[in-house]
Amino acid sequence: MFDGSFKARRTINLGGNKQQVDKQRLLRQAQEERRLREAERLRQKSAERIQAWYRGRTVARTVRQDLRQAWDQETLALETSIRSGDTSLVQECDGAHASVRTFLIFFRPAVDHKRLVRLCSLLVMPSGSKKITLFAKPFQLEQDKPSSWILLLKRAIPKISEYLGTHANWEENEADQVVTFLDTISSSESFLTAVEAAPATELSQAFVDSRIIPDISLFVNRTPVEDKDRPSVARALLLSTRICRSSYTKDGNAGALDQFVTRILTLPLLPNRVSLATLTAFTTRLPLDAILQHLASTACSSVAQLPQNKVIPLMANILAFGYQRVAKMSTAVSNAYLQVLTCLLGLIPVDSIEAPAKPQRDEDNDDLDDLEWRTEELPGSPSKSPRNTSSNTALDSRVMKWLSLAHDNSHLNDILGSIVPASSTKDDPSDILSTAAIGDITLFLLNLITLFPSHKINILSNLMYFKFGSTGRKSSASTQSGGKFFGISIIKIFLDAFMSTQLYQQLLQSMQQDTPLSVQLVLDPGHAKAWNLLAFVSELYCQILVTMGDDEFHDDSKNPISLSSVITLSSIVRDIAFLLWWNDNALNMDSNIGGSKNLKVGYLRDIVTKLTRQLHARDSRRPYCPKDHWLLSMPLDMMAFQQAVIQDEQNLSQDQDQDDNEQDGDSLMGGLGEVRMRRNTNRRQRSSQLARLSPRLGVLNNIPFVIRFEDRVTIFRSFVESDRKRTTGVTGYHPQAVGVANIQRGSVFEDGFEQLNHLGSKLKGRIAISFIDQYGIPEAGIDGGGVFKEFLTSLVLQAFDTNYGLFMNTSEQLLYPNPHGFAQEKTQLRHYEFLGRILGKALYEGILIDAAFAGFFLSKCLGQVNYLDDLPSLDPELYKGLMFLKNYEGNVEDLSLYFTVDDEEMGTTLTRELVPNGSNTLVTKQNRIRYIYLTAHYRLNTQIDRQCRAFFRGLSDLIDPKWLWMFNQHELQVMLGGAQTGISLTDLAKNVVYSNFVETDPTIQYFWSVVQEMTEEDRRLLIKFITSCARPPLLGFKELNPKLCIRNAGQEEDRLPTSSTCMNLLKLPAFTSRQRLKDKLMYAIHSEAGFDLS
Repeated sequence: MFDGSFKARRTINLGGNKQQVDKQRLLRQAQEERRLREAERLRQKSAERIQAWYRGRTVARTVRQDLRQAWDQETLALETSIRSGDTSLVQECDGAHASVRTFLIFFRPAVDHKRLVRLCSLLVMPSGSKKITLFAKPFQLEQDKPSSWILLLKRAIPKISEYLGTHANWEENEADQVVTFLDTISSSESFLTAVEAAPATELSQAFVDSRIIPDISLFVNRTPVEDKDRPSVARALLLSTRICRSSYTKDGNAGALDQFVTRILTLPLLPNRVSLATLTAFTTRLPLDAILQHLASTACSSVAQLPQNKVIPLMANILAFGYQRVAKMSTAVSNAYLQVLTCLLGLIPVDSIEAPAKPQRDEDNDDLDDLEWRTEELPGSPSKSPRNTSSNTALDSRVMKWLSLAHDNSHLNDILGSIVPASSTKDDPSDILSTAAIGDITLFLLNLITLFPSHKINILSNLMYFKFGSTGRKSSASTQSGGKFFGISIIKIFLDAFMSTQLYQQLLQSMQQDTPLSVQLVLDPGHAKAWNLLAFVSELYCQILVTMGDDEFHDDSKNPISLSSVITLSSIVRDIAFLLWWNDNALNMDSNIGGSKNLKVGYLRDIVTKLTRQLHARDSRRPYCPKDHWLLSMPLDMMAFQQAVIQDEQNLSQDQDQDDNEQDGDSLMGGLGEVRMRRNTNRRQRSSQLARLSPRLGVLNNIPFVIRFEDRVTIFRSFVESDRKRTTGVTGYHPQAVGVANIQRGSVFEDGFEQLNHLGSKLKGRIAISFIDQYGIPEAGIDGGGVFKEFLTSLVLQAFDTNYGLFMNTSEQLLYPNPHGFAQEKTQLRHYEFLGRILGKALYEGILIDAAFAGFFLSKCLGQVNYLDDLPSLDPELYKGLMFLKNYEGNVEDLSLYFTVDDEEMGTTLTRELVPNGSNTLVTKQNRIRYIYLTAHYRLNTQIDRQCRAFFRGLSDLIDPKWLWMFNQHELQVMLGGAQTGISLTDLAKNVVYSNFVETDPTIQYFWSVVQEMTEEDRRLLIKFITSCARPPLLGFKELNPKLCIRNAGQEEDRLPTSSTCMNLLKLPAFTSRQRLKDKLMYAIHSEAGFDLS
């Protein structure tokens, strides 16, 4: 053994080599030997332990097997003696003790399934004259047996309960025996013959501690929903209600309620799992009031962390068991019910219940879906959500049935009616609802319309009719909607509530002081409830406006909000919309408003923008606001704004052109259709990010009316000029023609369509037009731009003639697309597309056309939705009929109306359904608002949808859609056809140039003197005679290109004045007599002698 001494010994190495050993090497060697010895000892001990464990397990297995055999024999003997009645009470109790005690020793789930079932069956066997079950007999003894028996049962209950939940293959008769035992032992009735009732309390706590409710949940969930007749499932569910009720009632144990909510009420299709009789018993025993109040008091903390697949069934089950009780609930319980529903709705991700609607592709022309077509949200259609979206998985139709109770009209009326205090009898809205109640209702309804977007129109329409405070605690739309349309309505109460908030006061103060709003208003958590109120008021008032005519809007007795309040509200939403669009870069659109979990910045921006646009549209059609009301109340450097927005547009367009060019090469193999599709996809993606890329363009595209119309026109012209510079072959003194067309004057439209339509966006360039006379000879003249203007004017005159069939006139002689079926054929749609390009060319070149379009047509072309208030311009009689229906106080069903409309097609009447099975869906008082909306929507939007899409597709080839979105339909009409204002002689004289005349010539003096005396109608005829359009340019005559010119036509005073409308040229003979000039000029303009006579 090494002792630490390093004194070398003399060694003799017979090999002849001397071995060198150092101290460190010897130490390492010794350590390694020690480690190996220790490892060997550890292996030896481990082997002994393993052997001991194995011998112990083997012995235990043998013992358990012996116990099983003995237990089987003893149990059989006990069962036989109980049936025969040959045992005494003590013997039965001893036998029960022995059976349970021995079973707990040997029980192993894998091998003792049958024995567990047998034990449960044994313990509930009745015996004796009183038929007392075996498990209850030990409690009749006055010795220590009851205490020891309780301990055994408290040990057995968890094992039996756990096995009930974990075993996967239950036979019904076996499961029923186990559940019957658990049900019997938990029932206080089982202890009526016992010496004392204390065991029931102890065992009840044992059931809660054993987690039997989760085990019952596992057992029931493993059973197919269709097996409604399984007694074991029925008993298990009823057992869960007993345990929950007894634990909470006796001990105030909230844990039992939480277990019941999170494990039983989250079972999918719980009402569908049992028979009607069992469902009735379950509903009766269900401690719903206690559950609701507990959840409300804890802010639903126990369910906040539940996964989505649990929250939705929980919501469905609470609705299933609660919707019929609402009318009978106390005020405290009904408030709790509202809070719980609100909480659960807030926990369900958007699109989890209803998938977002997919746009329908046009079967006849797939290209229609490739446009950059911006469509406003339809009432009742899937909307942008206040919360983040989530992938949708289709829900079971039976689950949807229960969930649909959330937006059921009667259910909503009961909820709202239950909130009204019983003592409320006044007409003052402030006395109807408390601030807390208003906040709860607001959040509930916002969540509801978010998760059920397809039912939004029904929900909001029902709210339109609901009135508070007139019949005590309850107030039902079904009983009151036949009277005055608006009593103390929800919109009035909630608007007043919003106007009483601190947020409203800050907004009003900022507006009155012309100071910009702060982003902090959006981020401040203290304003969360106020933002919710504003969002809900905006949603509801938007829906009210959808079916409100202009006459009703201006009538304070029919408009729930007075016009003065509407004006104030419009100012508020205008400034908020501007704040949210202008600060897009500073705000996350997916973030919460003011800390609210349910309201997103993007959703608030969308809904206040929608309300702002609707209110502005009303004012544009029939003014009710002061002049310049819609302009920003805060200062804005317009010159800097214009320069910045023009630069933003140039940058976006350059990026877009670069992306298009890079991807066109990759797409050419797929053809031009794929190229176009890729370009439009890029445009849509860029448009969706427009506000973030350029807040100024976001403002111009969504709330453009906050900027003066003249400034927007200037911006539009700058956009066009910028586009000219980027487009090859458009700029220059006389650029090369990109297209040549020989046009016969009798077929201008057909020839133009055949020869120019294929050019598409190339129409931006110069088009060389040559007119062919009736003899087939080209007319003399060089097209410097004027001949094209003449061509365009002639084409518009022919194409928009109602006899041509593409367009029709309203009663006010305004043009709109022919809605008949033949106008939707492919050939006709290509004609509409060509006309869109022609009007795009006119806008691009600044050429005014002599055509007036219906507002609903231009609105549709701008991607907006037309509503009932647009209907009078198309069909006044239909509008009157719908308004009659809306305000009809009798039984609506007596009118025998169905959800259908009739179309006349070539002398044949075609009936079209507005909803699935509409021909069998009767219009009632409850659904009449939807019928009114759908009828107006069909006439104003659906019938002309494809025509408008084709027209817009052609228009967008030349005019970028985001340029058009800077204007509404009335402003677009001005852009196309000139201003509706009178002719300003001062402006006209200032912008006239003379050829072979000077301003002091007598003829010129006579001319202006005659024009001064003309009526407004004659002045318009004069302007039309010279320029082909009777309206002045929207920014004055300085916009004419070329300038309006008066040229000396010679000394022949017998000649009539003539004009070249293509050049804005008046050829005026040098008259020496004022009266002769007047006579000749008036004759010429009234006979419309123009280009042909020059």
